[in-house]
Amino acid sequence: MCGVVWLRLRQPLETYPTPLWGLQKVSLLLQKQRNRGQDGAGLLTLKLTVPPGRPYFFRRRLITPNPSWKFLIEGIWAEWEAWEKAQKPLQDFPFLGEAYLAHLRYGTFGGYTLEETHPVLRRGSWRARALAIAGNFNLTNVDELFQRLIEIGQHPISRSDTYTILERLGHFLDEIVEALYLEAKGQGLSKVEASTYIASRFPIYEWLARSARRWDGGYVIAGWIGNGWGFVMRDPWGIRPAYYLALPEVLAVASEAAALHNVFGVSPSAVCELPPGHALTVAPDGTWQVQPFAQAAPKPSRCSFERIYFSRGNSPHIYTERKTLGALLAHEIARLLDYKFDRVVFTYIPNTAQSAFWGLIKELENILASEQLRQLRSGSLSEEEWRRLLPQRIRAEYLIWKDTESRTFISAPALRTSMARHVYDVIYDVLEPGQDTLVCLDDSIVRGTTLRETLLRTLLRLRPARLIIASTAPQLRYPDFYGIDMAALGDLIAFRAAVRLLEEHHLTEILHHTYALCQRAYGTEAFVQNNFVKAIYAPFTEAQIAAKIAELVKPPEMDIPLILVFQPIQNLSKALPNHRGDWYFTGDYPTPGGYRQVNLAFMQFYEGKLQRRAYETVSV
Repeated sequence: MCGVVWLRLRQPLETYPTPLWGLQKVSLLLQKQRNRGQDGAGLLTLKLTVPPGRPYFFRRRLITPNPSWKFLIEGIWAEWEAWEKAQKPLQDFPFLGEAYLAHLRYGTFGGYTLEETHPVLRRGSWRARALAIAGNFNLTNVDELFQRLIEIGQHPISRSDTYTILERLGHFLDEIVEALYLEAKGQGLSKVEASTYIASRFPIYEWLARSARRWDGGYVIAGWIGNGWGFVMRDPWGIRPAYYLALPEVLAVASEAAALHNVFGVSPSAVCELPPGHALTVAPDGTWQVQPFAQAAPKPSRCSFERIYFSRGNSPHIYTERKTLGALLAHEIARLLDYKFDRVVFTYIPNTAQSAFWGLIKELENILASEQLRQLRSGSLSEEEWRRLLPQRIRAEYLIWKDTESRTFISAPALRTSMARHVYDVIYDVLEPGQDTLVCLDDSIVRGTTLRETLLRTLLRLRPARLIIASTAPQLRYPDFYGIDMAALGDLIAFRAAVRLLEEHHLTEILHHTYALCQRAYGTEAFVQNNFVKAIYAPFTEAQIAAKIAELVKPPEMDIPLILVFQPIQNLSKALPNHRGDWYFTGDYPTPGGYRQVNLAFMQFYEGKLQRRAYETVSV
């Protein structure tokens, strides 16, 4: 779920209000997407017109301190001030150029080193062969692609998907450039003229198509070739998000639409979604187009978790969708309260749940009004009952104060638990202890770490009569292998609840049988077409699993009733009609690699291997 920024100026540098107008916009786009990564940040500038003997790519990356993006940008601006003060030639400033590539890293797999921070470079003295990329991606078939690099004669020095993508793009770039060079020589052009010939005839969509032909996973990859060609490509399933904006002065791409329309001050309708299987490309002369490089999937699988939680809620579409998610929970919550609201306080956590909370409150108000009208029409109420019924209102309060800007969900695993214990404070004397029920809306429950270690203990200080936690997301039952950091099956609280239920109901044979099925299917088509893990959940209802999750996350000192409410899966299509990617809820993966990885993840769990990614480390 990394944040990507790609920008190309479309006018001469001297026509902009300030020479670093482009850098200003990139800085703001990083700031507006800061929610997308706090493990590292990087910035690259491409100078299109620079004489030989001087570099054309300039890159700066930072992994500490936190937030990295802020210190990275502030450091570059400090250098610019010193540069101006020293009266050095402005055109020589490293980060003054016509094209930019920036990145916010959310480390789903791998480590947290500077080498793993984007943008990554493939350098060379031939501008047509030099390549820089940054992306928001995870590939499920890295081992297969790694082997392909070996088969074409390379000696890969890393198994990461970043390195694999860079080398695969580089391999086909070399092939195409070499063919164009020979073509130019055959026409009698000099070696210097051949460089211009290559740049003017480079078949960028053919290059992208050949490079991505075997990729399985979710990706948005942006980059620049040293000779001025630029591109942003999106996977055929539309799993990872990308949006673009074309103005007379700039062509820009970001991971979130709201970042673009807010930074450039345009209407949201001016921002376009990059379609699945398409690439936006720009030639060295500035001409651009959006065309397919791969066949788009018949049913796009745009990530629903992106809309529920990950993206910032200042997009008008996301704001509306999240309000709908909250509203769709209202009737189940009202039922649990027996439609009595006089001793109930509603609140929410975290801040990303705020939009959904307003949707919930509005719908609860409608339900209360309908219930009041129904009882009044019944004609059976006493005067005392009338007096108690009519003043009832939905009590919405801001009870939980988040005392940090960090997002614990996207923190490195070693930091996540310690951070979660010191995130929240409460506001006392709003809820009446021992009398009021507290309903708290959350946007999702993934591992249960924050809920168990912090939130429940924090809410317990308020001493409610009972506590209801409602999640705008369904039960998150299956790992994600396309970008979100939840690839270890045993980390998911819903999966642990299902396993505990199997043990309690003497059904552990299902675990053994599922493992045996995975072993038999390994290496066959069945392994990449079926999710065998679904059998773990099959014996139980959603309510049974929700109740067991409540037991697992409830702290020992908690002596009040705890109820968990999850969004029914069928409600997602109502709230998110254009984002049907729900594999972490349903187990229905959009690619063969997803099925392969979920089955491998179960085998690793069964064998007691604790890993963040299902590599080939299982017994078969």
